[in-house]
Amino acid sequence: MNYYKYDIEKLKDKNSFIKNASLYYNKFVFKELVVLNNKITSKSFKKSLKEIRERYKDVLISIIKNLFESSKSGSDSLQEIINSLRKIRENFINSLKQRYIILSYTLEVKTPFLIGAGIPSIDEIGFYWLRNYGIPVIPGTSIKGCFKSCLLDVLKDYLEEIFGTEDKMGKVIFLDAIPLGEICLGIDFQTPHFQKYYIDNKPPNDVYNPVPLSFLHVSKGRFRLDILIDKDEGNIADKIKNHIKIFLEEYGVGAKTSMGYGRFKIINQNS
Repeated sequence: MNYYKYDIEKLKDKNSFIKNASLYYNKFVFKELVVLNNKITSKSFKKSLKEIRERYKDVLISIIKNLFESSKSGSDSLQEIINSLRKIRENFINSLKQRYIILSYTLEVKTPFLIGAGIPSIDEIGFYWLRNYGIPVIPGTSIKGCFKSCLLDVLKDYLEEIFGTEDKMGKVIFLDAIPLGEICLGIDFQTPHFQKYYIDNKPPNDVYNPVPLSFLHVSKGRFRLDILIDKDEGNIADKIKNHIKIFLEEYGVGAKTSMGYGRFKIINQNS
């Protein structure tokens, strides 16, 4: 068991060297677990592996949370990454102004949001990272899909024009919403009651013990959302302006919106 204790302590020591939370969250920890699993051959050690896995999860969440809390100082390398991404986005938008109507929004997180819950994860509940930068963003595809669901009834006749079909491109492009500064990550829990139903094919029943699962979410921050609309589609631009607020503030983006997740407040708009 000394090997496992050593590995966990070694993992904690790596806190100061972690520069990309995405690679750490999605790659490194899985690799470490494979190493542990290969070393455990006897049945009596399977329980130990489960305990070690839980400890790894705790260390992982703690390190990533601390990493993002350190960005509040403004001088951390994480803040430099965010500033670099902001400059790239600004230059990209400026290069498109002759071709598109551009709607830019500054969004403030009102309630925690979770993107990528279905992504394979050591936490069992996933979390989406912008891979090369190691920061949370809201993918344009997520915004597009959620916005379309919001508009199914109110703008039914314009859905194909706005969002396109399998055969035709839509007139609107939704870019990833990127962070503008400080990001705070939080930890939440859900408690499935029917584990034996899913794993052992036993009847769903409330008598089973709940199994708490922890997961990461973004609890605080501001994000920039850019929407590009074909230059000759001013009518569509007006319709998006009229509905984007209710979409972000009442419908929400991402997972667990029925539980209040994923609400944003528009604090600035440029068009």
